[in-house]
Amino acid sequence: MHFTIPKEKLAWLLQTASRPIPARSTLPSLKGCLIEALSDRVIFSGTNLDWGVKVSSEADVLSSGSLVVSSKILEDIVRTISLPEVTLSLDESAWALTVKAGNSEIVLNAVPAEDFPKWPEPPGKESISLKDKIFKELVRVGSTCAVTNPARPLWGACLIDLLGDRIVLVSTDQFALSQAQIRANVPKARAIVPANVLQDISRLKDVDDGDEISLELAGGYLYLSGKNFSSFSRLIEGQYYAYDQVIPKSCASSAKVTTSEIAGAASRAAIVASEEDRAMRIILDKTNQTVTVKAASPEKGKMEEVLPASVTGEDVEIWVQHKYVIQALSRISDEEVSLGMTGQVSPMVIEPVRKETPSQDSVLSTFVIMPMSPKGAF
Repeated sequence: MHFTIPKEKLAWLLQTASRPIPARSTLPSLKGCLIEALSDRVIFSGTNLDWGVKVSSEADVLSSGSLVVSSKILEDIVRTISLPEVTLSLDESAWALTVKAGNSEIVLNAVPAEDFPKWPEPPGKESISLKDKIFKELVRVGSTCAVTNPARPLWGACLIDLLGDRIVLVSTDQFALSQAQIRANVPKARAIVPANVLQDISRLKDVDDGDEISLELAGGYLYLSGKNFSSFSRLIEGQYYAYDQVIPKSCASSAKVTTSEIAGAASRAAIVASEEDRAMRIILDKTNQTVTVKAASPEKGKMEEVLPASVTGEDVEIWVQHKYVIQALSRISDEEVSLGMTGQVSPMVIEPVRKETPSQDSVLSTFVIMPMSPKGAF
């Protein structure tokens, strides 16, 4: 194996393929990255057995071959190189990888490619194609409420719900819920997937907005692939929360308010709110057509901000944790949002206000925030 590749491209391949690689493992092949050189391109793969990432790029390949090498050591070396190109070559007699750039030459221990774990392959029967831009938006919105909690694995997961006429992506920590959906003709299926896997794939830098992402659920795995990458993830077993029962079908009162104004008020409420409960109070006033945001704490002080709004229904107020409001609003790019409420003990719904009828390619977002017990008269 012998090939030359731009340093920046090599760094990207290593950084991306090494995402799943565990920091500690008793298996040398799991701690390493599989490098394969073909006729005109190279492929880098990394896995922890539960999920894996494979990325490829064009390269000047003089001879083909494959090996497994420590991704961390090779990545650290590449980071120190200032020259634009790097050459990698394999001495199979000693299983040593030579890294050469200018006058620098480093030899690293390697492992035969045959020791690398077997890569599961999708059956290719019922794959779904999405534009990369749509996939990224589904993940950006749908995974908003996923949090890492070893005691509650579903909190760090997303539900992919294929409902025949639409794709729904949901995450929740049972205090707040985020839902993203798009209209599409798809086979009916559902699967629970680690949120970090979806987030990592959606952040790939070498994927253009015009590219297509293929998604397939089969054999206990989620398979994702694009022009320069492929990935698999083992599905999480278990029953996901009945999310559709959490989202209110309608709200007794609602207010349309400028997104930037309510986001700014929520951020200021977070500054003076109590560190203990992080509570903020939101009041809809139909008579005055306003939304009032309040927060207070004995150790910091208090704030109150009155915003112009279009309010329908009855006067209502609710106490919620400010972080969930800020989190939801950060995912909405529309000029206005709708705040839906029914009472102090019912969830609050935040949705963007669309100026036009959503197109087939529009991702619809819904955020649900559970109420807190009233915290007094601040």
